[in-house]
Amino acid sequence: MAAIKELESDTRAIGGCPLWFALSICAIGVAGLLRDSWPTALYLPAGLHALFGAMLWLMVLAQFHQAHRFALGPSGAYALSRRLTRGVFLQLYILFGVNQILRSAVILWNRGQGTAHMAILQPPENLRDYLAYGVFALLTIQALAVLQQRALKRVVAPWSMLANHQHDE
Repeated sequence: MAAIKELESDTRAIGGCPLWFALSICAIGVAGLLRDSWPTALYLPAGLHALFGAMLWLMVLAQFHQAHRFALGPSGAYALSRRLTRGVFLQLYILFGVNQILRSAVILWNRGQGTAHMAILQPPENLRDYLAYGVFALLTIQALAVLQQRALKRVVAPWSMLANHQHDE
């Protein structure tokens, strides 16, 4: 229980990761959306979608690695996976909300006459890359949680058998 409290007090942020890391993931996603909407006006690199996905996945891996140091029990592993799942969903919700705001801004931007840089109204399929990266991160959370539960069962099982053996004698 002390390890869970230490882990929670050590990580005050979105989904258990440091706040600056979560904000940088959101900022990269927003920059990718901006680049897609104004490709001629903004000079941003082209691989922002993939960078968003890689950082989201690294956030999940880093949190499970950090939790592995504390040797969480079954309830702690469950709480960690729930917290990480919430963090991934929150980042996706923020990104999708910003996309809706950008769609409104694009419509207003294009109403003006004589604009030098016309904005592009992106179809909803534009978000499929971000959604795919989010689903991959969620599947990674579930897979790591299952692996951690199996590892805990292997560690706990010999001790429980030893305790049962001592009660028989």
